[in-house]
Amino acid sequence: MTDDDTVPAKSTVTGDDLVRDLRALGFQTGDEFVVHSSLSSLGWVDGGADTVVDALRAVVGNEGTVVVPTFTPFIVREEPFDREGTPSKTGAVTEALRTRPNSIRSDHPTHSVAALGPAARELTAGHELDRSLGRDSPLHRLAQRGGKVLLLGIGHERNSTLHVAEVLAKLPYKTGTNEVLVQSGDVRTVHAAKVGCGKGFPALEPVADEAGILTRGRIGHARAQTGEGAALLEVALEVLDSDPGFLLCENPDCWWCPEAREALSSA
Repeated sequence: MTDDDTVPAKSTVTGDDLVRDLRALGFQTGDEFVVHSSLSSLGWVDGGADTVVDALRAVVGNEGTVVVPTFTPFIVREEPFDREGTPSKTGAVTEALRTRPNSIRSDHPTHSVAALGPAARELTAGHELDRSLGRDSPLHRLAQRGGKVLLLGIGHERNSTLHVAEVLAKLPYKTGTNEVLVQSGDVRTVHAAKVGCGKGFPALEPVADEAGILTRGRIGHARAQTGEGAALLEVALEVLDSDPGFLLCENPDCWWCPEAREALSSA
């Protein structure tokens, strides 16, 4: 499907449509990737989020692995995180994959991921509290394995792999923890590393385009783009080396970025 706006807004999208479009975007058997998605952007999908998960799995086959963010950064400040029971707060597609019988979820209370496929256990194991989206987190491991990032109906503001780049760059603003609740027998309080704001991340898109590492198209009615996680990290690290504040947003009322800029100026 071409990247234009001529698709009838009310036409139904089938699983076969999604598989065809994913293959046109370059996905194939054996691929490993994380998908950040907006179900509504796809149009009216016959079968909803479950159809999307079926299509993602069909494209990569039994040899490939699909990863989704199942983040819960706010709910676990008041309700204890339970890996099996706490629902994902990052969209219908992520919850549909999380609840599949063979899905494996990491046990991080704020920034867990769920995965389906042969690499699922390796990617999700040992997701430490201080590695929310940092070094040796599931998304970092995925990138190191040659995994891709798929943005489905959303932009780089939701590209969590760029948070990994901020940690790898050892930026002085990547500090602090959130106090959250976890359920492991008894309820207890733990401290998980803060992640930060991603609203400045779209600034990296033209840089990635110049490097030739993004592929664009449509999946269903949604604009989509994909790139290798390792390549995105490499480009981000190059930019952050020369401009450590490059990925911060410009909103003066942001809960994170103004303080992050102060940390950079005093470093």
